[in-house]
Amino acid sequence: MGDVVLQGAGLRKSFFRAGRDAARRFDAVADVSVALRSGEMCALMGRSGSGKSTLLNMLAGLLTPDEGTVSLSGQDLYALSDEALSRLRNQAIGVIPQGHTALHSLTVFENVELPCHMHGETTDVHDRVDSLLEKLGIAELSNAYPSELSGGELRRVAIARALVVEPQVILADEPTSDLDDENTELVMNALRAASREGRAVLLVTHEQAAATYADRVMRMDAGRIVEGVEA
Repeated sequence: MGDVVLQGAGLRKSFFRAGRDAARRFDAVADVSVALRSGEMCALMGRSGSGKSTLLNMLAGLLTPDEGTVSLSGQDLYALSDEALSRLRNQAIGVIPQGHTALHSLTVFENVELPCHMHGETTDVHDRVDSLLEKLGIAELSNAYPSELSGGELRRVAIARALVVEPQVILADEPTSDLDDENTELVMNALRAASREGRAVLLVTHEQAAATYADRVMRMDAGRIVEGVEA
């Protein structure tokens, strides 16, 4: 595999949970260290509530850790100003969140190309969008609006939008939810192709079939990575 691109060291994130007697603090992520390498697709598995999404959001620069650091190519994300962090994140980290995030006033094509316009990119944007829509099996929906799409189609729009800027890192949170076997294969092949092009890919999933596409599998339980951590 290639060099380490994104690294989390000693990450901890705590929340308060209400109880019958009193609120108590619990660690959603507890002292986790992880490294993602260029050209590698890594799967993070675990039960619901094990801390997978919290960890992904800290690695994405979206959730400030209580302890620890996240570095992208040696740059500490949380040492940056909000503006600088937002700019770096938008350019270098493609996030595929859970749920449906398409802008309903834009067509599928416009939703996918939007990140490029935010970065001021003009070169080959239309070709990249067309290629991704084709790979993900939604080319015929290019001019449709989100309200006309199924849940699975919306998931694929979100995936295309995360890939279109060709980021260094792709962080995908349950990208195959709402998808049948055929479209799961399309999505996983697209993510695997991105890793083969040199991107670091982290796949958060509870689906064993999706994890089989990964080069490395980690498992998380009670806020800690309990299996698959490299030395």
